[in-house]
Amino acid sequence: MHPVVIGNGRCMTRDTIIKGYRIPKGVQVIFQHYVISNQEKYFANSNEFYPERWLQENTSRHAFASLPFGYGRRMCLGKRFADLELVMVISKILQKFKLEYHHRDLDYHINPLYTPKGPLKIKFIAR
Repeated sequence: MHPVVIGNGRCMTRDTIIKGYRIPKGVQVIFQHYVISNQEKYFANSNEFYPERWLQENTSRHAFASLPFGYGRRMCLGKRFADLELVMVISKILQKFKLEYHHRDLDYHINPLYTPKGPLKIKFIAR
């Protein structure tokens, strides 16, 4: 799947060794969401749309396998607001509409977020 955010970056405050590689102070290290999101060892059937995977805590998954809002003291301040807003908006849409999508898989481009190339042809059918 295609995460919205390309990655989270951190600037090294001191020389650091990561997996045997020396990373000098001042270098920006990027945690690539797209790469880790498509690794089967963290996400079974990673190329399939399976939103239920996010509904329960998966204790077998690495704690840093998904960090769309970052981590630590520079974590996104709007995370809780975004979570609540998504629940409300999706609930309201699904109360009033059935959604259908009968088109080919979407192509994506980076602009600077992962976004669909072309229109989303989702059909909203009133309930």
